[in-house]
Amino acid sequence: MDSFFKRGSIKIGTLYEYRNEEELGNVVGDDLEGVHITELHSPEGRKINLVDNSPESNYFRKHILRPDQQASNVKIIMEAGASLIAHTNSPDSYIYCLTSNYDEKVMKEFECDRCIEIFDPQKFFKAISKVIRHKGTFDGVHEISYGSKTTDHLNPHEIYPALLKAQKYANQSEIRAIWTPKKKLRGSLFVNVPKAVKYCREYRP
Repeated sequence: MDSFFKRGSIKIGTLYEYRNEEELGNVVGDDLEGVHITELHSPEGRKINLVDNSPESNYFRKHILRPDQQASNVKIIMEAGASLIAHTNSPDSYIYCLTSNYDEKVMKEFECDRCIEIFDPQKFFKAISKVIRHKGTFDGVHEISYGSKTTDHLNPHEIYPALLKAQKYANQSEIRAIWTPKKKLRGSLFVNVPKAVKYCREYRP
């Protein structure tokens, strides 16, 4: 906090680095960060014709087939009890995580004892985006939704993978700023944004 108010020092992480739950712990880390899991289960076996418009053939076109296979005129036979599990990944991106709700219990879970309030988020993120404009394009500030990461193919996810976290993280009330990288990511960004300081103050509950 002292470094931020003196120099505007900020760390902007990457989506994929937060998957390292072993290093970051299970409060900050999430091994399914930016991932959706969609399952097609066949308890009694089934035949899937890829030329029709069934939920099963759409599952194959979206999750299994390569672009050059989309026009495949074949049938898929699934044996009884077979399951296909597909992972959908958001592209890696720069992210800056905040909360919309001050919670003493969550502060302790994160091992934090001080808190910064951003009272003008629009100007705050505009200042950051200007400093890192050569690294990434600002994609906006988004509220995280919480729910199951796994769904059946008949009920596909409607939320972008990077904006959905498991229910166990719901107490964090996360808000996430995202920047789309202009080049291949090489890790977190450590930047000084002095102009961002004037849009913040120390929060004292």
